[in-house]
Amino acid sequence: MIKHIVMWRMAPCENKEERAKAIKENLEALKDKIEVLEDIEVGLNFEESPYASDVVLVSTFKTVQDLNEYQNHPAHKAVGAAYVRPYVSERRVCDYEF
Repeated sequence: MIKHIVMWRMAPCENKEERAKAIKENLEALKDKIEVLEDIEVGLNFEESPYASDVVLVSTFKTVQDLNEYQNHPAHKAVGAAYVRPYVSERRVCDYEF
């Protein structure tokens, strides 16, 4: 099994909380659109800290190939282009086998 974790810091903007909620809702909606996605959870940070990220995605796949299929899926790319990349300033990723 593969765990895929992504953490983002939101870029400064007027509706930061609303933008973060839109990221969460649209990423979680991928569960019904991408068959290889075993599980997905998106959390919104509530702790104010200079070390904190604002949004975290934790997803699970059976294989590395499934992760690659997810990352290249048109629905995933569309969410990234419309809801994530325009509104984040920093991204961290960790992929591991368990």
